Amino acid sequence: MLQQFFAWIKSLFSKSSPIHHEDNGLWWQQTGTIVKVGLSTEIIKELATITFLDTPRIGEKVTTDSQLIDIEGGKAVETFKSPVNGIISQIASNYQSDPANLTGKANPTLLEIKIK
Repeated sequence: MLQQFFAWIKSLFSKSSPIHHEDNGLWWQQTGTIVKVGLSTEIIKELATITFLDTPRIGEKVTTDSQLIDIEGGKAVETFKSPVNGIISQIASNYQSDPANLTGKANPTLLEIKIK
């Protein structure tokens, strides 16, 4: 119990990694060797109802500026590039199986990349 209390106190004073935004609506956040990647609320609003989402599979290598996310909505089609080199370590499968789940979400995380 005491350890949990000290962990909580420590979390209050620790700084989390900043979220980096690109102008095109992609965001990423690096913590150690893991980079979380997602879409901004603004780009999701711009796309309207999302009908298609394509990302690499878990275990696939990606390189900086290679194609990472393809997304289609009622109003636009967007392609986003990878911000880092690494291997896809996690994918938000609920968005893969039904891209409409992204509609109206605030800054959702789509995938994680492990930097080698």
